[in-house]
Amino acid sequence: LPQLTEIGKEKINNIYKSDEKIAYLTFDDGPSSKVTPQILKILDDYNVKATFFLLGKNVERYPELVKEEYEKGHYLANHGYTHEYAEIYSSAESIIDEYNKTEQTIKDAIGIQEYSSHLFRYPGGTGGSKYREVKDKAKQLLAESNVLYINWNALTNDSVGKPTAESIVKNLKDTVGEKNSVVILMHDAAAKQLTADTLPEIIDYLIEKGYSFKNFYDIVM
Repeated sequence: LPQLTEIGKEKINNIYKSDEKIAYLTFDDGPSSKVTPQILKILDDYNVKATFFLLGKNVERYPELVKEEYEKGHYLANHGYTHEYAEIYSSAESIIDEYNKTEQTIKDAIGIQEYSSHLFRYPGGTGGSKYREVKDKAKQLLAESNVLYINWNALTNDSVGKPTAESIVKNLKDTVGEKNSVVILMHDAAAKQLTADTLPEIIDYLIEKGYSFKNFYDIVM
């Protein structure tokens, strides 16, 4: 079970400052019945542990996939319940409510009521938007509940416009660049077949560039 320590808090604050090359593969919006099993199989084939930022409504649909992710050593993190911006960002309290609701769906899916992910990713990230004030207020409430949050510093843009396999791999390479520590944003929602299709090439590229793979157990513990 994840145990958030003071060292863990410090590590997440310094996650992008690393002397070694580390890649954190993160997948948002899942699970989904077709794409998530393919991604799990690929991760198995490479013996890579990833982090899944789960959407509560999808956890309720596919609890067996969440249990499989957990049992295979992937990190289960929280992406809220609805992903409806107008709903989740109606107030700071609404963000906390969605976080708590999703945590409960995760506990139920894996059959461990003591589980606590301690890790949230804001839908759309924490960046500038008309909801910035609400997001900022929620940061304090999350901190009071011992919950960390994380964005990303590399991405495939698999959820922007009409991606192609080529554009996904190019975006990954462009945004990874020469960074030592990369938190890579991808998605395993139902429409993200291209993410599964390109994942082997992405992992091969990162291996070739000298990265080792970690998940957030390596951070919060």
